[in-house]
Amino acid sequence: MKKSFVFLAIFMLIGINLLSISEAENLGVTTSPNSIGNILYVGGSGPGNFSKIQYAIDNASSGDTVFVYSGSYFENVKVNKSISLIGEDKKYTIIEGRKRSDVIKIVSSNVIIKEFTLNNSGQFTGNAGIQLDDEIDNIEIIDNILINNQIGIALGEEYFYDTITHVTIENNFLKNERFGIAIYIGYETKIANNTFIDRGIIIPYGFTRDNTVINNTINGLPLVYLEKQKDKTVQPNTGQIILVSCENITVTGQNLDEECFIGIELYGCSDCNIFKNSFSNKAWSVFSLYSRDCNIEKNSFENNTYAIYLKNSERHTIKSNNINNSRDSIHLYYSDENTISKNNLTNSRTGINLGHSSDNSIFDNKISYVFDHGIDLFFACFRNKFINNTIKNCLDAGIYILGSRKVFWDLASNRNEISRNQLIDNEWGVLLEEAAFTTVSYNNISGNDYGVEVISAKYNLISENNIFENEKEDAYFKNSYSSFFTKNFWNESKRVHKINGGAYTYNYWGETWELLFRLIKFDWRPVKEPYDII
Repeated sequence: MKKSFVFLAIFMLIGINLLSISEAENLGVTTSPNSIGNILYVGGSGPGNFSKIQYAIDNASSGDTVFVYSGSYFENVKVNKSISLIGEDKKYTIIEGRKRSDVIKIVSSNVIIKEFTLNNSGQFTGNAGIQLDDEIDNIEIIDNILINNQIGIALGEEYFYDTITHVTIENNFLKNERFGIAIYIGYETKIANNTFIDRGIIIPYGFTRDNTVINNTINGLPLVYLEKQKDKTVQPNTGQIILVSCENITVTGQNLDEECFIGIELYGCSDCNIFKNSFSNKAWSVFSLYSRDCNIEKNSFENNTYAIYLKNSERHTIKSNNINNSRDSIHLYYSDENTISKNNLTNSRTGINLGHSSDNSIFDNKISYVFDHGIDLFFACFRNKFINNTIKNCLDAGIYILGSRKVFWDLASNRNEISRNQLIDNEWGVLLEEAAFTTVSYNNISGNDYGVEVISAKYNLISENNIFENEKEDAYFKNSYSSFFTKNFWNESKRVHKINGGAYTYNYWGETWELLFRLIKFDWRPVKEPYDII
């Protein structure tokens, strides 16, 4: 009798332990036969269940599982412990972020997030459905739906560079506002078997390596990710292409016309060739980050925000592209020694935009019907050359060079060259504002409202141009008495040509210039015949 009771007790204990293991395995929790963490329940009808997910997390210990029954939970969750957060059914277990901050923020290692719909993050550009932050490792994000967030899943945060390693993102559905997955900083990340709609993957700043990205689709097409590959050609019919630390990759014959934030990203690449592709409906069609010696040639761009965007990239050749109806057709930021030539740019906000970029050669381009400036330089742009471009019908300047708003010589754009350009039917032909040591020579500047205007600009030389038949002023200056006009053709036979201007103060509240007193300058050596400028 006693033996029978002992055997019955042992059998019951084994059964209870097996039941616990089976329950844990059904929840997707890895455990050993000897011990598992506690399971805390949220929702449902159990007497000890929590009403909020955050309450359960606050009461959990490392190694525990928080199981959430189907329902809608209106909260923003912070996971600061090594736990598994498991939903009952991803279609019906919904965490609604209420457009406030991140829906789930993970700040601990060894976390699993599985079987949720994560919806409506905050509206700041960095808010995410799932935000990974701090120095964390070994995160699994599996079988979730992430919709209507600014970013679906963000590894790291903008301007914060904690190290995030060994993240697995698998079998998720992502349809979000800015990015599907943003890798601000992440090493040895696995992204597999995910479905992206409209917004795919982006590496915004360049802190990533050793990733595995396979079997993902965007808008039903393959999302191609190559890392540390060389001497390959990407096959046509893709939805997005990400090249990381690649060399001599050719992308040609692609029709990247479906809506997607980025069409092609080059991160840390060299000698790659983007040739004869078509792009439309992108925020950034071609995005080059920390890359060098790449060729972007004979592509067609239609209806994009930025057609070509270079950041911290150098020695690229951008040639013979047709770009229409983009906000900025070609944008360079902290990018030097690039060549931009023979492109046809129409119907954009800005044709070619350079910020903090130097030693670039921009020639033989045709820019027309631009809402803002045809060519726009701002802040610390040195030694760029603009030669033989035709710029017409810009609602602001054909060529605009802006310094620092305060003429500090290390910030003012200086020593740039504007030569042999056709600047016609713009509001300004050339506008120099707080720029220095710029040479404007051998240009045809006519039919504009203002031919050349210099504002708080020092030691610029405007020489040997044809400046005539501009409707309001051929030339004008504000606070720029040290800039010189000489040997220009003004469509008159006078021995001396007078240039109007004055001393001005800037009203920052009204954003207007206010005249203090009038001044005049002279071109003491005007020519009587126009220069032959081709």
